[in-house]
Amino acid sequence: MQNWQYSQIVYQIFVDRFKRGKPFDEKVKKNLYSRDGGVLRNWEELPKRESHGLEFFGGDLEGIIEKIDYIKDVGINVLYLTPIFLAATNHKYDTHDFTVDPQFGDEKTLAQLFEEAHKREIRVVLDGVFNHVGADGIWFNRSKKYGDGGAYNDFNSPFKNFFEFKSWPNEYRSWMDIKLLPELNLQNETLRRLLFTDENSVVKRYLKMGADGWRLDCAHDLGHEINSLIVESSKAVKEDAYVVGEISGYPDEWFKHSKLDGIMNYYFSELLINALKGDFEPQMLKNGLDRMVEENGEFLLRSWNMISSHDTPRMNTLLKDKILKEIGIAFQIAYPGNPFLYYGEENGMNGNGDPDNRRPMIWDDKKWDWDFREYISKAFDLKKHEPALNGGNYLKLDFKMGSPVVGFARYTSDPKDVLFFFANLSNSNVMEKIPVPFAYFMHHTRMERIFGSGEAMARVSEIDFEIPSKSFGIFKFSPNFSTYRMYKSV
Repeated sequence: MQNWQYSQIVYQIFVDRFKRGKPFDEKVKKNLYSRDGGVLRNWEELPKRESHGLEFFGGDLEGIIEKIDYIKDVGINVLYLTPIFLAATNHKYDTHDFTVDPQFGDEKTLAQLFEEAHKREIRVVLDGVFNHVGADGIWFNRSKKYGDGGAYNDFNSPFKNFFEFKSWPNEYRSWMDIKLLPELNLQNETLRRLLFTDENSVVKRYLKMGADGWRLDCAHDLGHEINSLIVESSKAVKEDAYVVGEISGYPDEWFKHSKLDGIMNYYFSELLINALKGDFEPQMLKNGLDRMVEENGEFLLRSWNMISSHDTPRMNTLLKDKILKEIGIAFQIAYPGNPFLYYGEENGMNGNGDPDNRRPMIWDDKKWDWDFREYISKAFDLKKHEPALNGGNYLKLDFKMGSPVVGFARYTSDPKDVLFFFANLSNSNVMEKIPVPFAYFMHHTRMERIFGSGEAMARVSEIDFEIPSKSFGIFKFSPNFSTYRMYKSV
């Protein structure tokens, strides 16, 4: 059976903004949203930057459970949740304690989410923020929220060596020099045991509870040794546990030295978005995509092909032309790796940079872009059912000098599975013929367009194709012989 890590269709949920569950009113009565100076907003409001992460809309784990069939209907089989652990902010990247935040639910609710997701063949990946914690959290405790102890208040605190002080207590290493986020000293063996290696460590406990993997926040800051340790600890619990790293740079060194199963492929994102917007020439996109495969190989197959996330403007803002969005999604499913969708983008949600990109989910289907939603559904269905798109090999193709076409093929050991992807990024119709260096090429065979636009015909080791302006086509050999079968002994 194909390893699930090669066949992911990933959906990211920013938990506070997805759906309020039934316990919402009870949480309001308990003042859970105002406990750290937070403000509760109406669902229809837009996030405000001046809130500094302390405005809440009330989305929670129960709400995700209520909409798990909706998620399944989109075509999703991997759910990635932004952090769910106790923290002051709505985004929870300032961990106070590695317990489920009551704003979102409890461990019983989380276990129920795992169960309901698994019933529908959806895996759940949690966000592991292990590079830093919140300054007001239980270990650092700058504001004395958790009593008089903590690394900031007690020179002899058992947590003091969890951090690096240049001059105690006010000069300490912090993420991006933001004093609200003191960085953890992950060389401390006690801390490593608490987070990663003990049988009841954070990494292992939540995997045992039902999580299927971890997305490592700031994996580029954690470094190769810690990333490798987390991978090793995760797979000691579940052999097929998935560990994906947030990597903002080029993938190669992170695969070689961090042992990560995959990365959030932002290099792919930057190449693609700039080319679709016209800032990069098509040849630059083609060269970059080809180079990534040559230098990273099968590791890309388990990575996430990004366009947008909670850290970037939404797809609708990055690619205002609907045709460009469609081409972008096509690249996500066709290129080695797994498509990644930020919540609400299946319905055309808008949003600029943080916090505007973290708007509450629109549940009024009269406001949805139903055409784009249907398009997304078709794209994901193709990804699911075409073997070449789930761990298949990559075939580099050559085009005419200066061609506006970016293309490649994907294939398996079965010649019938091979797919050809062509994207025309120009404003003109393109007719071209290219040589195809593929041993099991089905010559003189009709080619069926299975997604997109255009026409293609197989000759002898070459393909003639025509792709309309600003469009793409995915083609597959479709022999129309009545009795003859090519390569029957292969």
